[in-house]
Amino acid sequence: MLLLSKIIPAFLFPAGLGVVLGLVAAVLAFRKGARAAGSVALLAALLLYLASSPVVSTHLLRSLEDRYPPSREPAAAAAIVLLGGGMVPLLAPRLHPETGHAGDRVLHAARLWRQGRAPVVVATGGYIEFMTDAPGSEADLYAHLLTELFGLPDSAVIAMGRSRTTHEDAVFTADAFEAAGLEKNILLVTSATHMRRAEALFLKAGFAVQPAPTDYRGEATAFKWFDLLPKADALFNTTVVLHEYLGLWAYRLTGKI
Repeated sequence: MLLLSKIIPAFLFPAGLGVVLGLVAAVLAFRKGARAAGSVALLAALLLYLASSPVVSTHLLRSLEDRYPPSREPAAAAAIVLLGGGMVPLLAPRLHPETGHAGDRVLHAARLWRQGRAPVVVATGGYIEFMTDAPGSEADLYAHLLTELFGLPDSAVIAMGRSRTTHEDAVFTADAFEAAGLEKNILLVTSATHMRRAEALFLKAGFAVQPAPTDYRGEATAFKWFDLLPKADALFNTTVVLHEYLGLWAYRLTGKI
């Protein structure tokens, strides 16, 4: 199921679906179905244009992010739970841990700890073996950054590097809290687009969750004519949102939330 969950969506999201439609158009063209081929090619072009439109991607981002406005004064909690997804594998030529597109997560977790919102940061995130052969885990990289660059003591960071999905983040974190006798009252740190799915899973696992979202991408800016041009980062953002909605649907279908 984990393997299928990584393969199938690749052909449902705009980039992969555009490739599939392009191949269908080519097959139809070779079979002299000019009208049908043209229709499919037009559909592929329209799909990719809409998905790569900043206007569309911003609207989709805000459909998730607006549910979780940033909190300037979050209440104290027993722990800060920092979800994986903010780091990149420590593979050559990298010599030091580096953040990825969601690197704001580790920044915000460090900020909350330094504000005294919780005494400990629980960092989650492993690697899927068939997708990367990186040493260690993402949680280990989080822990390294938190202690080396942000000055957290080793005693204030717990690295949990077994989880490969957000569902496993919630389940394994619940097991760890229960084993350690920790109160299941947390500040949950993840990207604003990811928070809806993450919060639902941690609530299901028995946590009292205070969302601490970060990594906002759907900026409230005035429309500009350049926003009508297709952009690669807009295509990426659209894919991120579709991934979240597909994940919500799949978790509901399987009873995980």
